[in-house]
Amino acid sequence: MTILEIENEGTPARKSNARRKRSALGDFIRNPTFGWLVLLALIVFWEAFAYVNPSPGLPAPSKIATAWWGEITRGKLGFQLADTMISMVYGYVLSAILGIALGVLMAWVRVFYVLMEPLVELTRPIPTIIFVPVIILYAGLGREMNVIAILISATVPILIASYSGARGVSAALRDTAATFKLSWWQTVREIVIPAAAPEIFIGLRLALAGAFVIAIASGMIAGNSGVGYYIINAQQTLDIARMYAGAATVAIVGYLLNYGFLQVERRLLHWHVSNDRSRTAE
Repeated sequence: MTILEIENEGTPARKSNARRKRSALGDFIRNPTFGWLVLLALIVFWEAFAYVNPSPGLPAPSKIATAWWGEITRGKLGFQLADTMISMVYGYVLSAILGIALGVLMAWVRVFYVLMEPLVELTRPIPTIIFVPVIILYAGLGREMNVIAILISATVPILIASYSGARGVSAALRDTAATFKLSWWQTVREIVIPAAAPEIFIGLRLALAGAFVIAIASGMIAGNSGVGYYIINAQQTLDIARMYAGAATVAIVGYLLNYGFLQVERRLLHWHVSNDRSRTAE
């Protein structure tokens, strides 16, 4: 057997091993754990950089964590967070009810669509922050201002998603409602809303993130309480570690809100999520 033949015999095995290694590396990179490891590496790098180059404007993550724990357990951060979440819950629940109702009505009542469409299209591109001075003029500073700002911000995406979902109900489902002689209200309740639920949940998820952003931003601009006010107050008093602790709280709560929403969606729309996973696997 020549040297060339021996090398050719080993080539398939080497190629197979290389493919397995590439496959394992690709699986690891696509795993959600990889993202958390990258984030952990960035925090470690930040800690080392802050240790070597100490700066008042960039405290080490360990100092921020110490300040965060102190503010949560003994300081005002926990109370300010609770204040923000209360305003957000009020505004988000009201916007969900209003957005779903208006969206379904626009999809199924032509006159209502004609009346609402210009208003929706005019207000949709306007950032909610622009409305804050007007809201303050009539509602003053306080929870009412935050709730109204959140209501304006969150209603539009829910309304648009609800309209799109209700408008897209198939003709077969409409014929089914007619066959069983369902009333208009029964059709909406038993046919339209369940069929539109996947798109409605997309709007609810977008609105949840937007509502949280507005709850923080309105506190920064004109609030007298809440996490946004807490962060601005820390910045104005040059308490940088406390400022970063407030920002870290916003990031953590935002992540938990999104994670919790996805878990609720998987439970309520398990049939839709299962179909999506099946199509992805194919």
